[in-house]
Amino acid sequence: MPGSEAESVVVTAARRPGAFAALAAPVLVLKRRYDLVRRLTVRDIDARFRGTVLGKVWAVIAPLVMLAVYTFVFGVVLNSRWQDQTDDPLMFPVIYFSGLILFNFFFDSIARAPTLMREHQAFIKKIYFPVEIFAYSVVGSAIFRFAIGLAILIIFYLPIAGFPPAASVIYPFIFFGLVLFTLGFTWILTAASVFLRDIAHVIGLVVLLAMFLSPLFYPLSAVPEVAQWVLMLNPLTYPLEASRNALFFGEWPDPAGMAIYIAAGWLWASFGYFAFMRVRPVFADVL
Repeated sequence: MPGSEAESVVVTAARRPGAFAALAAPVLVLKRRYDLVRRLTVRDIDARFRGTVLGKVWAVIAPLVMLAVYTFVFGVVLNSRWQDQTDDPLMFPVIYFSGLILFNFFFDSIARAPTLMREHQAFIKKIYFPVEIFAYSVVGSAIFRFAIGLAILIIFYLPIAGFPPAASVIYPFIFFGLVLFTLGFTWILTAASVFLRDIAHVIGLVVLLAMFLSPLFYPLSAVPEVAQWVLMLNPLTYPLEASRNALFFGEWPDPAGMAIYIAAGWLWASFGYFAFMRVRPVFADVL
């Protein structure tokens, strides 16, 4: 982004944060650099669709096509049911799509992490620039696409499932916890990829494995109890289960479990920021 808004930003010398500063980082960094993060996020969204004929319309077309395919395959051809919780064959693809938009949000963000610093080498080598905020712009761009997917979900949800149950009000809090985990992973993978370029090749394999090791195609209850604790280590398991149960079955998540998930997400985001800033001073020497 040489020659653009970044040049008007006055920044100070890099400082590695202490433990307390890192703990508050998810909010403080965003608050301090909000205007720049907003501009970088808009720029990132525009860059994703630059040069295409339909532009941002693709952000709507892609999830619509996915939902149409899932409806045909799972609802018409396979006549699938979500366990014994619903008899409507059209409910299965909508339930699946509700999990898919969360899954895609997470991996849309971390898939960008391995190349993030190399894409912005000029900011590292020539001037001091708060490169830690690129994680926010990447996650913000993914939130934009998630929001479109969520809007499409709502449009199809209402005629099929009816008015959302009261438990659906918890959905933003579930998503907030996932955003925190996503930020943490983005910072960690961005920093690690400066030293290990192999990470970019590993991400694709991780996405494939995660699709089957997350309760995306199936409920957690379908997994033998002895193996459920393994899936609970997956940061996607809780939001997939809790959001699905709240939106489609009116089940409120356990308050303690919700609090633990959000707190764990906050700690992970703080750790990711702390780890990133600890190694940030040597980026210029490695890249």
